[in-house]
Amino acid sequence: MDMSLAWVVSRRNLHDEGFGACQRVRILALAHFADNEASRERIRALFHSPLGVYVSQAQREGCELRLEFDTASEDLAFTLRTLKRVLPEARVDGIAPRVFAHRVGARGAS
Repeated sequence: MDMSLAWVVSRRNLHDEGFGACQRVRILALAHFADNEASRERIRALFHSPLGVYVSQAQREGCELRLEFDTASEDLAFTLRTLKRVLPEARVDGIAPRVFAHRVGARGAS
C-alpha cells in the first residue's frame, strides 16, 4: 500500500495538519486487480470487514476499484491499518478534512 502513516502517529500531528478532534476525514483509495473475479472477491471481503462501515462510496469498473471512506479523525490510523490488511493492493490517493456544504454556508453567515 502506497501511503505514509508517519504523520498520523499522534493526535497532536493531526491537529497541526488541520484535523480537529471531532472532524470527519475523507480518504480516497484506488486498487487495480488482475481480473474481474479478484476485484469482486476483494470488495466482498472489504464490506464484510470492520472497514466496511466507513465506505461512503465504492465504484468498480472492470479490474479497478475506487473507494471513498468517511471516518472520524481519531479513527484515521485504524482505517489506514485495516485498509492495508484487508485490501493490500489499494493505494491511498488522498486524505482531506470532510467539508459539509451546509456548515460552510452557516459559518459565512455569522
